[in-house]
Amino acid sequence: MLRAIIVDDEMNGVETLRMLIESLGEDVKIVAESTNPLKSKELIENYKPEIVFLDINMPGMTGFELLDNLAWKNFNLIFTTAHQEYAVRALKNNAIDYLLKPVDRQELLAAILKIKNKITESQNTAYNYNELFQWLKPAYDHKLLIYSKTGVEHINASSILYLESHSNYTSIFTMDGREITTTKTLKEFESQLCVSDSGFMRIHHSFIVNLNHVVRYLKGEETVLTVNEHSIPISRSKKKMFHDWLKI
Repeated sequence: MLRAIIVDDEMNGVETLRMLIESLGEDVKIVAESTNPLKSKELIENYKPEIVFLDINMPGMTGFELLDNLAWKNFNLIFTTAHQEYAVRALKNNAIDYLLKPVDRQELLAAILKIKNKITESQNTAYNYNELFQWLKPAYDHKLLIYSKTGVEHINASSILYLESHSNYTSIFTMDGREITTTKTLKEFESQLCVSDSGFMRIHHSFIVNLNHVVRYLKGEETVLTVNEHSIPISRSKKKMFHDWLKI
């Protein structure tokens, strides 16, 4: 069952699309709907649906502005709009489809089937990290002294999910949901953490990930997912190193 959210500033548009989706019988469940873009942001980030049906021209915040403000974007996007002129911009936002109102039933079906095929392909290329990393040595757990904005943090390396670079500072995300900000650069952490058998790897210019806490590798999307469902990209320049390390 694919969970979906409908965002449209007109309730008539929401209801029409909901009825169309339900009539298809394609195992798509509408878990939330909203005519308020600000409320929609909260709904998307709370439900984390597989599909978002999104209108573009909405008062207060356009569909594109809503996308820009989302912290979580790991969903399949289908734009539904009465305006043709945004099609190119929609493609740049990685939309699965761009459906003009009134939405055609067959075009809607084709878009949903496209998403189903994409998810199936992604699942077929996902690797089970519990099996792949049985040999990884978990003993690497030395303490790190982190000078943060609020003081000095003393944390275990094993508690780190991933590190993200922000130009002149680094954010450290931990298993207990904390984000620690430090002026230490990602390159400095790379030399400290990315050593033999540590399980840490710099898979992107902006990210170092602790592979002990990664549960899936999505080959088609070139991303890894951590235990807390954080999606970390693998850059093109790091892809071969990562694949070599996994021996695939």
